Amino acid sequence: MGISGLLRWPALAIAAALSFSGLQASSAETLTIAQGNDILSLDPANHGNNSTESALVNIYDYLVDKDFSQGQLRFTPRLAVSWSTEDNIHWTFKLRDDVYWHNGDKFTAQDVKFTIERSQQDRKLISSAKFRRIKTVEAPDETTLKIETDGPDTLLLHAFVGNGAGILPKAAFEKAGGREEFFKQPVGTGPYVFKRWVKSDRLVLAKNPRWWGGTPKWDDVVIRSIPETTTRVAELLTGGVDIAVNIPPEDIARLNDNKGTRAISFDIARNLALHVRTGKDRVTGDPRIREAIDLAIDRDAIVKQVLEGHGAPTRGFFPPAIPGFAPDLSRAIRFDPERAKALLRDAGFTSSKRPAIKISTPSGRYVKDREIVEAVAGYLEDVGFRAQVEVLDWTVYNNKLVGDGFGELYLWGMGSYTDASTLFVDNFKRHYEWSDPAFDALAASVRQAKSEAERIAISQKGQEIVAEQRIRIGLLFPQSIYGVSDRVVYNGRFDEMIAAEDVSRP
Repeated sequence: MGISGLLRWPALAIAAALSFSGLQASSAETLTIAQGNDILSLDPANHGNNSTESALVNIYDYLVDKDFSQGQLRFTPRLAVSWSTEDNIHWTFKLRDDVYWHNGDKFTAQDVKFTIERSQQDRKLISSAKFRRIKTVEAPDETTLKIETDGPDTLLLHAFVGNGAGILPKAAFEKAGGREEFFKQPVGTGPYVFKRWVKSDRLVLAKNPRWWGGTPKWDDVVIRSIPETTTRVAELLTGGVDIAVNIPPEDIARLNDNKGTRAISFDIARNLALHVRTGKDRVTGDPRIREAIDLAIDRDAIVKQVLEGHGAPTRGFFPPAIPGFAPDLSRAIRFDPERAKALLRDAGFTSSKRPAIKISTPSGRYVKDREIVEAVAGYLEDVGFRAQVEVLDWTVYNNKLVGDGFGELYLWGMGSYTDASTLFVDNFKRHYEWSDPAFDALAASVRQAKSEAERIAISQKGQEIVAEQRIRIGLLFPQSIYGVSDRVVYNGRFDEMIAAEDVSRP
């Protein structure tokens, strides 16, 4: 099966959109961003989703910040101005004393303590394991936080960035009477204040006049949900948005040739992989079937033809800039359809008795996600599978993940904000019906690693086990491609966050 047919672009739809005088992206004081999906929640601890976090970073602050600008990770101050530890068990954080919540209350160490303990105590939260290594947390005064972990923890700072790390106000949360009421009008310390969320349409934020970081650059920030790629591109071309994510590679020239827009591409902390259901009641419970899937896929062709070179083929799970990258999984990647056919024969299948595989994918969440899965399905058909592609809206997709409702394979853009040891999170195996004593031993030992080098070696070995047993089948490290209006200056971020304060006027 060829995959060139997957690259046809519905130019007529774009042309039709351009025939209308599109709305401008509002006044010089409004920044409008087009995401490929709606946010999932206003609760920073209950979404587990990068594009949702990209919106919430404008409302809530982290205790520390992450910086990949020099090509490797370093932590910088945010709500904490400094931190220290002598044994990686006992930690002291000194906090800013000039921070106020959006409702006017003063930010204190009690708010950080509350945020940590809320995540630990509410097991229903998606990020409930975020602070699992913290044994005790104390706030002896308004600007001091003391933490004791359950053993040496070289990853504690990593817990204070990313999904689940946004700090919440103790007094306002308790006054609201609980989660549901608080998140109807959430309060943060970030540069922008929540105004309204119109589900499946847009999130609207306004400037925080008392932001500790100074005067925010924008009066309003509008984050629109536009799942249809053609519509996202058309909105950028006609002036309806300032930044549009997940631009198809074939539209790069169109944006660069258009007066007033440009395309940018950049490396990101993400991989695309097939996650495999391995229960005994599934055909993919047979390791020969999983190996056949792995060998049937021509990753290099997918990167070249579907992504037009905007990515790199891999069997791994964390890109090179992430501590713990396993380089061997991106070398000499084997594409062997004949061996894949032989494995199917060994498993008892023939041309008249083909194994059925359902592959689920979102559409518009990642660059060319649907097209990548359609290409994978074509390769599986070529070696003897009967492949069915299921395309779902992003919200439905996430609900199906939480409800454990996928078939044999599903595409997931898994990445790590900071470190490859996230491979060992407690819920890693929840959807795989899989266990391995060597992997479990590594998961236990990584928590006690006394150095970064030891932690990296453990993480790399864990990735090798997962790749060899095909629990996840890595496909590629994608680049992000955004469309950007010439009205703004923005270069993208490795973690894919679109913080409005990173965007400015020329």
